[in-house]
Amino acid sequence: MTLLDNPVQLILGSIALLSAVSMLLLKKPVHACLSFLVTLLSLASLYLQLHAPFIAVMQVLVYAGAILVIFMFVIVLFQDAYLQIAESKAKSSPLLRTGAICLFIATLLFLGSHLEKLPFLNSPKSLDYGSANALGEALYIDFFFPFEAVGLLFLIAVVGALYIGRKAT
Repeated sequence: MTLLDNPVQLILGSIALLSAVSMLLLKKPVHACLSFLVTLLSLASLYLQLHAPFIAVMQVLVYAGAILVIFMFVIVLFQDAYLQIAESKAKSSPLLRTGAICLFIATLLFLGSHLEKLPFLNSPKSLDYGSANALGEALYIDFFFPFEAVGLLFLIAVVGALYIGRKAT
């Protein structure tokens, strides 16, 4: 399997990478948020290409819909904070930043070179792979206990947050 087997996935992956990098490099938060939207929509399109329609719809509804709205509320709340951040100087040395970037690139190259050797990538998938039915069966039959344990963990976190955030009377 090469990159040119499916040019649509190559184009969508390139769009996702370019918009993610532009999200990091843009100075204005609203422009970065719009670039993040392009990243999320291109990832949803990739999920459709990979025959996972349920995950694609959840990507659009949850991330591109709800999470991005929360980001915009935070941006509106702290309108001029990015100007104060831009005025402050970075406290890390250029050598440390260069080393971190080199280490990150080396890690990506190492993981990328070992990616094709993973056994589940070349295994045949069933026809309903990625559908809502297959995901529901996986969550409620195959992984019922971990799914419920995570739900309980979220419930404990919400109760703890409410307890910490309560006002003393």
